[in-house]
Amino acid sequence: MTRSLVMAPRWAGSPVTDFYPWLTAKLRTPPPLFDDVRTLDMPTPGAPTIDGWVSTLAAAVGPVPAPSTVFLGHSVGCQAVMRYLSTLPPGHTVEGAVLVAGWFEVDTPWDTLRPWLDTPMDFERIRAALRRCVVVLSDSDPFTSDFRRNARLFEERLGAEVRLVPGGRHFNNPQEPAVLAVLQECFGASPISTGRLEGAFAAAGSH
Repeated sequence: MTRSLVMAPRWAGSPVTDFYPWLTAKLRTPPPLFDDVRTLDMPTPGAPTIDGWVSTLAAAVGPVPAPSTVFLGHSVGCQAVMRYLSTLPPGHTVEGAVLVAGWFEVDTPWDTLRPWLDTPMDFERIRAALRRCVVVLSDSDPFTSDFRRNARLFEERLGAEVRLVPGGRHFNNPQEPAVLAVLQECFGASPISTGRLEGAFAAAGSH
């Protein structure tokens, strides 16, 4: 069975921005963690809509994705992934999701962000669809200053494992070793050593 990683970018992001090209290259280095790695080219990235982004995910992986699929969302991409997962038929699961700089609340929301904050999500269905959910947050994100509350919401609503990266801000660097480390540790064929994981998180915190 083909094992895929499907990435949904941040607000105004694309397959060629942020850490996505670097992460894709790293994950394709033999032995690859996934048979297929894709960052989706989302419609109207500067003004994302729930319908537009969720329907793009559905078109990319189908209304019922393979059980071996792993999703990675970044910022609003996390919202798109969660909302897509809530549409899956009961009983269907995927291997997991990594949610980078995810949020349910934003310190100073703007008008086009409001629908993402105000439209309810079926947390029970999202949680049931994921065999593993890992959330990567920082203690210095400019959009979610109360990172402890943000972490708690993900734990309570999705039963997520939260990894905190000191100084990681919103994870917009061309390289984000902590994101790679989480994928290797949580979705790798063989777990990387604790020392390597801690080293990657320390490197990310130095940005």
